[in-house]
Amino acid sequence: MKFQIKSLAGELEEEKKKYLRKKVLWLEKHLPEASHLTIGVKQHITKKSNQAFEVIFHLILQGVKRPIYVRVYEDSFDNAVDKAEEKVERSVVKIKEKGSRFRFKLPSIPKLPRISFRKAK
Repeated sequence: MKFQIKSLAGELEEEKKKYLRKKVLWLEKHLPEASHLTIGVKQHITKKSNQAFEVIFHLILQGVKRPIYVRVYEDSFDNAVDKAEEKVERSVVKIKEKGSRFRFKLPSIPKLPRISFRKAK
């Protein structure tokens, strides 16, 4: 799996990068090699908490038409990463379950004509 971390506003500290790598380890074990994960981190300054983080996960899976895209806003970096990771995990599990289901549509059987029996006398 290819894994890329992008800081969309300013530099990202090494501690935060390590935390991201640690959290994404679960995905690496369960995804194929051809998948590509990009994580974007953006820091906003707000009036209420003075600081807010936006974490964006963009996961491209082989054999899936649309990529998984998750965007989360939180006051703390750890909470934002945790919520985004949970959402991505749920999406990946849902896609895996859909793919592993046995889908087989039975062919339609033409209706047989009704046979009426006469009562024996």
